[in-house]
Amino acid sequence: MTQMDLARKLQVTDKAVSKWERGLGFPDINTIEPLADALGLSVLEVMRSERIVEAEISPDTAAVALTDTFELVKLQRKAERRSILKIAGCIAAALFLIFLIDGMGWMGFAFAYFPVICLIASVALVIYGIWRKKNKLPCLQTFILAGALILIPICIVVLFFLAGVLGLGPVPN
Repeated sequence: MTQMDLARKLQVTDKAVSKWERGLGFPDINTIEPLADALGLSVLEVMRSERIVEAEISPDTAAVALTDTFELVKLQRKAERRSILKIAGCIAAALFLIFLIDGMGWMGFAFAYFPVICLIASVALVIYGIWRKKNKLPCLQTFILAGALILIPICIVVLFFLAGVLGLGPVPN
């Protein structure tokens, strides 16, 4: 049976099946029983990722499998909550920016709030990058993004300075 065939039977993507095979993800708790049926295995064999040759399953083995299943459910629910919080945070940030732009106008936002937001975001990213580095996680992209965000207000200040030196814009005579 190919990954595509299994994915069609379970109504998931073939990429999800590939992740399960490579150990990069786990099937949803609701798909474990249909997965076991499709593969001709017991649910316990799917949970343990190995064939069980004994005719009867010991109570200890079943208890361990159930405990593992409950832990997996907790992890999946935690991941779902994180996803929901990320989406809600993005929506709140978008609404906040819309109200800021609406209240100040486009030019006021671009030259007053946007540089401040960039500076605050860059400081937050530097702190996050330091935390990632302490926890031995990849952090190079975080520091690059923080540096790019710091450059935006610096460029705006330099452009205002050049406009004043060159006498461009509303400069007093």
